[in-house]
Amino acid sequence: MNSTSDKKKPTNELADRIAGFNDPSMGDERERDVILRAYTFGAVVSTYAFFALALIFAVIGAGLWTVPIVLASGVTGAATAIYCRREGVDFKLVAARIAPKRLITSYIIGAIFTAGWLVAVIFHVTSGHPLIDAGLGSMLAVSDGGSSLIMGAAIGIVVVIALNTVTRSRKIKQARAEAAAAADIADVD
Repeated sequence: MNSTSDKKKPTNELADRIAGFNDPSMGDERERDVILRAYTFGAVVSTYAFFALALIFAVIGAGLWTVPIVLASGVTGAATAIYCRREGVDFKLVAARIAPKRLITSYIIGAIFTAGWLVAVIFHVTSGHPLIDAGLGSMLAVSDGGSSLIMGAAIGIVVVIALNTVTRSRKIKQARAEAAAAADIADVD
């Protein structure tokens, strides 16, 4: 009979193997640092490329079929959070410490892509024609769902921003409390 404590903690061994962390190609410590920073940059560029691809396809008439592309853009963030959790790193706390300028820049870029994508999809759904007809198939039937799609998207965006703001402020408070506790311990020594 296995108890919960007998279960092995999931590790990142497979992820490390896929990423090649223990591969000789990672080089020395300096090269490894550069390679890891390059992977990070590549992941960010890849995420924006997914956004751009979804926007382009929505503009030429793929409409709601671009939703999987938008969802795929979140794979990088989800994989990062899972990896951190397995290593015992509180990713939400790490994300709460993002520099405000970087956070605002990423929000602006995301908002621009999202707004463009929503405009293209909503136009296609409500009018039955894409913004630029690239001959991807027959016209959609004009539906009355355009206003509900707009409202749903707007409410969804507001909810996500509100949740992110609340989570970020809580994690910032937690980080400050931990820093203060660490400073108190250092003062005692």
